[in-house]
Amino acid sequence: MKKVLSLLMVAMLALSAWADKTVTLDFTAQGYSGGQQVHELSIDGVTVTFDKGTNTNNPPAYYTGGNAVRLYPGNKMTVSARTNVKKIDFTFGSSDNTNNILCNVGSYNKAGKQWTIGSSDPTTAVEFGVDGNSGHRRIAKLDVTIEDANPVTELVAPVFTPAGGDFSGSTLVTLTCETQNAQIFWFYGTEEEQGTHHYYDGPFPITESCTLTAYSTWSDQMSDYVTVTFNKVEQTVEAPVFTPAAGPFNDRIEVTLACATPGARIYYSLDQELWSEYIDAIPVTDDITIWAKAVVGDVESEVVSATYTKNPATTVEVPFDAEQDKGDGSTTRHSYTIVKGDVTMYVGDGTVYPNHYRIYGKTDSAAFTFTSVGAPIIKIELNGYDSNTPSNLSLPEGQSGTYTTGEMWGKWEGNAQVVSFQINSQVRCSSIVVTLAGGEADEYPRGDVNRDRTVDIDDVTALIDIILKGLEWNVEADCDYSGNADIDDVTLLIDYILKGSWE
Repeated sequence: MKKVLSLLMVAMLALSAWADKTVTLDFTAQGYSGGQQVHELSIDGVTVTFDKGTNTNNPPAYYTGGNAVRLYPGNKMTVSARTNVKKIDFTFGSSDNTNNILCNVGSYNKAGKQWTIGSSDPTTAVEFGVDGNSGHRRIAKLDVTIEDANPVTELVAPVFTPAGGDFSGSTLVTLTCETQNAQIFWFYGTEEEQGTHHYYDGPFPITESCTLTAYSTWSDQMSDYVTVTFNKVEQTVEAPVFTPAAGPFNDRIEVTLACATPGARIYYSLDQELWSEYIDAIPVTDDITIWAKAVVGDVESEVVSATYTKNPATTVEVPFDAEQDKGDGSTTRHSYTIVKGDVTMYVGDGTVYPNHYRIYGKTDSAAFTFTSVGAPIIKIELNGYDSNTPSNLSLPEGQSGTYTTGEMWGKWEGNAQVVSFQINSQVRCSSIVVTLAGGEADEYPRGDVNRDRTVDIDDVTALIDIILKGLEWNVEADCDYSGNADIDDVTLLIDYILKGSWE
């Protein structure tokens, strides 16, 4: 029987050079669903890898409209092999666009729909892209010609992938043969109980438990039979897990999805109609509900959802009051730093009178800067003193935001962690109010160890208690900014209460 079958196949053989081998990667035969993102396909030693590249909105995906993988501008398609790639013939889907095909090596012939490379410039991988700012190309099939470094000159049996075993839902069966130009045939059953013989022309799906047998032919020869058995098992797929879990958030979060079932692909939707494959964390900046499911083969998990609610935008005001800060009446000019919760005010050259700040300019040390280690600064309001409008300030080059002035006031508005002013002449302010964007800021003043918003003898008692008992201390207890809470902080705190200034 083998002899008869092999003779019937002789006429079907198309001989080619032993040094070359052509592998067909047919995306239309892979069983992709509409809108499914495609990442990688490997057949007979050739691998095609798709990547979204710089186009984060449109990753490569298979669509039934055109029956092809859509490659958008910014996406990448890499074709690689174990040996040198010599030629690639493109077959495009219906209604394909006309964007030029880009490649990092070799050249693409638009008219012939073929990529080639010179023999003096061999490569085992080539990266393709699509030119333009819009549109896409529809890649239906690639015929990749590679060098066969070690061609098999004797007929060998074909190889099943996967090689039998358990599966769930459905699985694609691929057959390959190392013998150049060999033809492959397969049938249901064993050698003793043969079903109808099929010519192998690409991967085919199976959906039930079965036994498959295959053999290869070349010239007047026929290989041995090879038989594998597939066993369908019930597949259960765990539902995806959201991180963070559903709930409120302040400004912006990134939601990640994970599934405990090995090999599962995760899909998410914002309306339960259009589903996208989960690849990267999902940015969330407003109220939203996200639905998700996991898929293995044609088995899906239950659909789960998480709702995220953005907390109402709030602002936090951090006041700087000259009557409370360094109000010692000294007229000696010096640099000073005042810390109020998350905000630091730094003056490079100035003084703090009992009732107003003085900031000087036109010196090498002139500086006037506000820094927030928490939420961004969105507004700074300066209240002038004794008929002095803070109009002698401007924004240096590179500083974001705007600065405006009026009668006895100045106001910066923007969004920044650091705001610097350029001092054009002396500025006098009785108070300054820094407004932070939504979020929580630590507004406790320096030395407010018990955090009752007042610095007094009770804070000294609390600080001594922390030191003697080894209790956990807060930043307000570190009065000298040494990084520790110790007796030096007690001395400085008492000195502040007695004198009304931090020296």
